[in-house]
Amino acid sequence: MVMSRFSQACAIAAVCLAVGACAGDPTPPATAQYTDDAAITQGVQAAVLGVPGVHPEQVEVSTLDGVVTLSGAANSELAALNAVQAARQVTGVKKVNYDIRVAQP
Repeated sequence: MVMSRFSQACAIAAVCLAVGACAGDPTPPATAQYTDDAAITQGVQAAVLGVPGVHPEQVEVSTLDGVVTLSGAANSELAALNAVQAARQVTGVKKVNYDIRVAQP
């Protein structure tokens, strides 16, 4: 079956639109967002450092778009909860996800 030029043009246009729609957002996060996340991470690290029973080398802090993730270990359940609460108090923190386990003595 022979396609007309109009049909071929429509098929090509449809394929181009479909491929373009799959490309996603080409705009990377703004430099300001990286700076904000880095500042939030530093603030959370400083806050967690002040929590008794939590050692900074045992807790990892990461931030993406204001959402902080804490992971690692604490000496007690209370220390872990206090670390999460301290992180929530830092300016710019939107949410805190955590996976802090209680270290075995």
